Amino acid sequence: MKHSPVSLESAVERLLERISVPERHETAPLLDALGRIAFKTLEALIDTPPFDNAPVDGFALRHTDLTGASKDSPVALRVVETFYAGDTPAKALEPGQCARVMTGAPIPPGATCVVRYEDTDNGKDYVKVPFSLKEYQNYRFQGEELRKGRKLLEKGEYITVPHIGILAGQGYTEAAVFTRPKVGILSTGSELISGNQPLRPGKIYDSNRYMLGAKVKRLGAEPVFGANAADDPKVIAETLTELLETCDFIVTTGGVSVGDQDYMPLVGDLLKAERMFRGIRMKPGGWVTGLYLASKIILCLSGNPGAAAVSFDLLAGPGIRRLAGAALEGHRRIRCSLEEPFSKPNKSRRFLYAYLEAGKVSVSSTGVGSGHLASSLGSNCIVDIPAGAALSAGDTVEALLIEP
Repeated sequence: MKHSPVSLESAVERLLERISVPERHETAPLLDALGRIAFKTLEALIDTPPFDNAPVDGFALRHTDLTGASKDSPVALRVVETFYAGDTPAKALEPGQCARVMTGAPIPPGATCVVRYEDTDNGKDYVKVPFSLKEYQNYRFQGEELRKGRKLLEKGEYITVPHIGILAGQGYTEAAVFTRPKVGILSTGSELISGNQPLRPGKIYDSNRYMLGAKVKRLGAEPVFGANAADDPKVIAETLTELLETCDFIVTTGGVSVGDQDYMPLVGDLLKAERMFRGIRMKPGGWVTGLYLASKIILCLSGNPGAAAVSFDLLAGPGIRRLAGAALEGHRRIRCSLEEPFSKPNKSRRFLYAYLEAGKVSVSSTGVGSGHLASSLGSNCIVDIPAGAALSAGDTVEALLIEP
């Protein structure tokens, strides 16, 4: 059956409409929750900081005591106490008194500001202050950073390093997270060998297995590797059948073009899988086959590592994110300007790894040709170049963010 290539947007839509949002979840220790997807919305349990405190080492005092203070006529205040972080003031300061405080120490009742050590004579029993201060100068209020009840983490959000630190500061030791979906990865091709073997003539090391496995982990899923399959449609079909028993989504590389050994469309027929699409109007990685079998997606990508990387980010990424429970499903797009021209128009829509910063995107700085995996080095987005476009530096394009 002949299938006409479809647009990227149509292919993503066909994938997503066949994937249900999961509800499987588990509780993970806080550190193990890093990179996972939150199953529940978490709120601040306490104010942060939980009490008024000093942001500098100095002396806590009443700002009204410094009225008229100057270099020629400093005000002398009696030092009545010293507070370190963890101490608890027992009584309020009286007029004319001050307390030595360290950064993070609670500010005693009655004090309305803090003067830095280096701005005084740092006296022991009395300290001289040569200028006035405003009320609440060098003063950190209770709840200034976070108020109790504020949402810290939304359901469906990726848990990042800042989340871990903030949650720990609130007393959390664990978090409810979506169970990682299992994503099968199968490299096909008789030319492939593993890295622990000597490289023989005509053979290449299988980089797709590791590259796609890393991308799957970054999306909050668990990679499951099938044994590398030679160019034999029956062997490939058998391996896929095994992966379907335990995996929620499968990605294959190789065998999707129109060569004599491009067997993946035939493999789909052997499996009696529904063919959602064959071919996408894009470069690189346009030779993609989307299969649907046993309520699961089998996405067949090019064996070219660079093309496989691009098509994985654009196609598999949204599907795996949904399976993993992420609230973000499609691609985050940002309009930006090209830093260098793209003067060679192509018949097909192009997707190029690039680096985006401050509203400007650079393609040339990320490496060699778009079909090579090295082009993704240093990238943080993929630029969408329309078909037939010859663009000048400064022209507006769309960048698709590829990080979760």
